[in-house]
Amino acid sequence: MITLTFRPVGSESVILIRGAYFRICADGTLRGPDNAVTASYNAGLWQLGRRQHGTLECREPVYLRVTTSDGQRECIGPYECLKVAGGAIFSNDTYLGAHTRGESHSSPTDIWKEIALLSDG
Repeated sequence: MITLTFRPVGSESVILIRGAYFRICADGTLRGPDNAVTASYNAGLWQLGRRQHGTLECREPVYLRVTTSDGQRECIGPYECLKVAGGAIFSNDTYLGAHTRGESHSSPTDIWKEIALLSDG
């Protein structure tokens, strides 16, 4: 199981969600195993229910299965922790890639179309 932590913009408490895997899709949605929309990304923020969150984090080992802009798929990792903020994905302080232009300065061809977060077990 993977646990994602959503860090709110304001002073509200964090929200934790669990699932066997998650996907960040090209349409800016975060989907779980049942393909239902868990959260959506818009204007630099993750919308989860009525609350907005600046980042989402995963503090357990995960692999990423990424689909590049040209349709290539690759599996990378495992990463001990991930942080998704400003359209970019980081492991610790290392930039891994982008799921949208967001605050990153990636060209559209460098943006991953889909990112699946997969557990190592």
